[in-house]
Amino acid sequence: MSSPVEMDPAVVSDCYLRSLDSTINFVSNVADDAWSNDTPCSDWDVKDVVNHIVYENVWMVALFNGRTIAEVGDEFEGDRVGDDPAGVYIKTANEVKAILAEPDAMTRTCQISSGPVSGADYAKELFLDTLIHGWDIAVGSKQDATLDPYLVEQCMPLGQAIADNDAYRAAFKAPTEGTASGNPQTQLLALLGRDG
Repeated sequence: MSSPVEMDPAVVSDCYLRSLDSTINFVSNVADDAWSNDTPCSDWDVKDVVNHIVYENVWMVALFNGRTIAEVGDEFEGDRVGDDPAGVYIKTANEVKAILAEPDAMTRTCQISSGPVSGADYAKELFLDTLIHGWDIAVGSKQDATLDPYLVEQCMPLGQAIADNDAYRAAFKAPTEGTASGNPQTQLLALLGRDG
């Protein structure tokens, strides 16, 4: 599903790159004994969240390279991270970053489940998911979960679109009371059903 929020493709690419770097930092600093900790994602521990965003990374690379959902099939299903969640995440995040560095990345057509979208539209969704799941990992592994204020600001309209749209909201938790907070990060997290 494509986001109705308009963003300059260069800003989308930059934000997605920066959210990948932010999440690489969080994943790299998960203590060995924290991978099984609970996270704000109700049924996922820290390793499960990392597995999810690795799954998104490999899908991004496949779809930006012209593969279709039908071609991929169940190739990416299951445990993608094994005994090295941090190493696998960093590897796949760097593969995503290599795609984003290609000059035509944001203008490519990606065949996602809702139909064809531009690379920029698909990247908006992935930017939001990468940023927020990085926070989930940081919280679950007891790190300082402060997000880059610029990324929070750029992500806010995407979070608001999700909170305002029933079809989007089905993929996320209901907004929490933090939407009235004066703290932008808390507001963004609250729009996505998290207490921050």
